[in-house]
Amino acid sequence: MYQNRLKPLSILDQAFYEAQLQIRQMPINVLAKLNNNSTELLHFIQTLPTIQAMEHKRRQLIEHNRYLAKNNLKREPELIHIRQQLSHSFAELTPLRDQYLKLQINQQNNISSPDVILAKLQSDVQTNEESNDEMIETFLNTNHNDHDLELFIKKFLHDRQETIKLRCITEKFYHLYQIEKRIQ
Repeated sequence: MYQNRLKPLSILDQAFYEAQLQIRQMPINVLAKLNNNSTELLHFIQTLPTIQAMEHKRRQLIEHNRYLAKNNLKREPELIHIRQQLSHSFAELTPLRDQYLKLQINQQNNISSPDVILAKLQSDVQTNEESNDEMIETFLNTNHNDHDLELFIKKFLHDRQETIKLRCITEKFYHLYQIEKRIQ
């Protein structure tokens, strides 16, 4: 079903409605006075409840804006000081940030430099070989059954193969590194 919903009245519609109600109840001589005297008409319009409420709200808004403006002016020196501190801090931190970023880039370049990679590979080969030697020493210094011997051999061969692969990679890298150094 269609329902006719009333729209809320605007302030001007409310003022017009109030004025219309009051004008209907006025005697003809008062209406003639309003028609002939613009000051009387203005006074009549200003005394309408909707217009008075709107004027009251306007005065409240003006007072609130005045209060906000006074607070802003009162806090302006503090805000200027804080802004100067922030500007000074920014000026101090900018070179530090740039320095930090350069350091990060240098560290990343050092980590990926051929010298560092070669040293890391050589260190890993040395560590693996020492680990293999320790495994043999430990095994030889303890008593074991046949099953332990089989497990040891499998583990030792696996670890030794990994060490040999790593050594081959390291030697190949070293060879390429030497060629690269000669070219430069």
